[in-house]
Amino acid sequence: MFRALPVARQASSKQTKGLVRISRRRLVTETTTDATPTSSTAPIKRKKRLLPRLIFYTTAATTTFYVGSAFVAFNNPSYHAFFQQRVPFAPTVLQYGKDHDWDVLTIADVIVNAYDGVSGSYSYIRKQLGYSVDETPAKAPEAKVPSKTKTAKAAAEARAGEVKGRVQKAVDALKTDVKASTDAAYDQGVKAAAIARHRGIQFTQGVEELVLEAEAALQGKPFKKSPSTHSEAPVPHDPSTPVTQSMLDSSEGEPTGPPLGNVYHAPLPLGHEPPPGFTHPPTPQPPKALAPGEPLPLVAPAVEELHSSEPILTHLAGTIDSLASFLSANPTATNKARGVLDVAKDDLSSLAQSFERLREEEKTKLEQSLDEQTREYTLKLLELELQVQDKLESQETGFRAYFEEEKAHFAKAYREKLEHELRTQSDIINERLKEEVIAQGIELQRRWIREIKLRVEEERGGRLAKLDELAANLKRLERVALDNSTYLDENLRIHALWSALRAVNNTIEAPMRRPFRDELRVLRHAAAARDDAVVGVALDALDAGDAPDVGVEPLADLASWFTTSVAPAVSRVALVPDGGAGVLAHVASYVLSAFAFRRRGLVHGDDVLSVLARAEYHLNEKDLDSATRELNQLQGTARTLLKDWLEAARRRLEVQQALELVQTQATLASLLVAQGL
Repeated sequence: MFRALPVARQASSKQTKGLVRISRRRLVTETTTDATPTSSTAPIKRKKRLLPRLIFYTTAATTTFYVGSAFVAFNNPSYHAFFQQRVPFAPTVLQYGKDHDWDVLTIADVIVNAYDGVSGSYSYIRKQLGYSVDETPAKAPEAKVPSKTKTAKAAAEARAGEVKGRVQKAVDALKTDVKASTDAAYDQGVKAAAIARHRGIQFTQGVEELVLEAEAALQGKPFKKSPSTHSEAPVPHDPSTPVTQSMLDSSEGEPTGPPLGNVYHAPLPLGHEPPPGFTHPPTPQPPKALAPGEPLPLVAPAVEELHSSEPILTHLAGTIDSLASFLSANPTATNKARGVLDVAKDDLSSLAQSFERLREEEKTKLEQSLDEQTREYTLKLLELELQVQDKLESQETGFRAYFEEEKAHFAKAYREKLEHELRTQSDIINERLKEEVIAQGIELQRRWIREIKLRVEEERGGRLAKLDELAANLKRLERVALDNSTYLDENLRIHALWSALRAVNNTIEAPMRRPFRDELRVLRHAAAARDDAVVGVALDALDAGDAPDVGVEPLADLASWFTTSVAPAVSRVALVPDGGAGVLAHVASYVLSAFAFRRRGLVHGDDVLSVLARAEYHLNEKDLDSATRELNQLQGTARTLLKDWLEAARRRLEVQQALELVQTQATLASLLVAQGL
């Protein structure tokens, strides 16, 4: 590890960015080693970002697909229907294309508009960058291209405006990048020059003088050679320089005995002279030449990316690299470096002048552009203001004429409406007066007749009128009595019919099968009292069968019978053909039915299992009629197995149908009696 005293040196310059601060370290320990070379920073490779690239390509592919599909759809009806029905957001894209007249564009229009947009964008970019724009080649294609419709022209102008806006943003960003790159390159050049000077000082004393001479040449001052550093004169101590521990250690390690001869070998404090009569010890021999260190860094690769935009910076970097190479190859060639330093000075001066000239030119161009735009927009604003004033005046005149015309029209219409309403009100009033007069005449006539009758009755003494009234009341009472007796008889018959009907229903709905011959006989007797032909026919048909003597199966028994016995047996022969089959078919159906899934609910299908599932569903819903209809469709072995169950269900349905008919007729008779018929 080195112990060093930092001695700061500062080189002044007339330029604002020419200050270079060099820190020199003087080794005071006996061991001398080379400084550790600083490795040049390798350029950092940018990692490839997959997500932005994926988003960019996806967006570009999606946009291309939708725009291309829109143009194809406008020219191909079949693809138009497919694109509009199957692709998301297709109707929106087609509507946007119709609004912007994509359906009338041709390939020639697209090529011409694209060429005009690219030409305008190229001219605008060159104008923003400060290059001269030749408008003659741009006008030549316009003379060859035929005139387009107003709609296509408006669309092209809109696209050109959008392109100009994007180009303006790109130009501003490019200017900012160029300026930042120029400043960065300048800072890198200054930094590289400072590093080269610092490393040159660290090599040898001769190289240090060469660097100092180069700095003086850059500043434009004459170089004055400093006295030799090997002089025996004492070096005064700088108060700003700290005393290092290595110096104290070296002073403690030397002998402190009396001086030998006239040479003062004892260590002296900093800033002191030897005693009178003594001299400084002889100057030690200069150290051997140091081994060549690491080559100086090159500035040209750092500013290589600015070669196309700022060639002056690249040339300056090459000049500085030449100086570094020369100093590295010939560390003692001090006088030969003046030419290279003069070239570097000239390059720096030309660089500063070039920057100033570019700033002035850019400022002048910007001011001229702003003045032209100000005049142009001022004239346009005045023209628009005059046009608006003329238009407002013409509109005001038209509005006044239209207002007067509409005012007269409304006044005439309102006057006609008032006259019509007046006539209508007059007619209504006349009709009302006429009706009131007629009503008053009728009322007077009734009053006169009433008064005449009253006087006649008064003259007869009122006896004859009382006799007539009594006779009428007597006839009314007789008629009411007859009606009441008929109503009571009919109610009794209907009540007997309902009672007998309820008795039969209770027998049928009983939880066990019972015969109902006696209840049916009572019901027939009650129905015969009313002489109802419909009820008589229904009861005769029911009495002709054996159901009254045997009874009918309850609905719960039928459902249980079907679920536990009939349905499993029928499902085992579900796969047997309807036309009949042998033993093997029955065995196969029996085996395969064990692996069949049981269906439930209102399933679709005409197969046996589907019919059984629907019948079971209807039985669970207590709909025996629907279940019987479903099972009645089966044929073959399945129908044979269902024969007994179908007969029992049909017998119950026949009884229920007859009783429902009787109940309907009884209800109708009750309603007729209630209405007094």
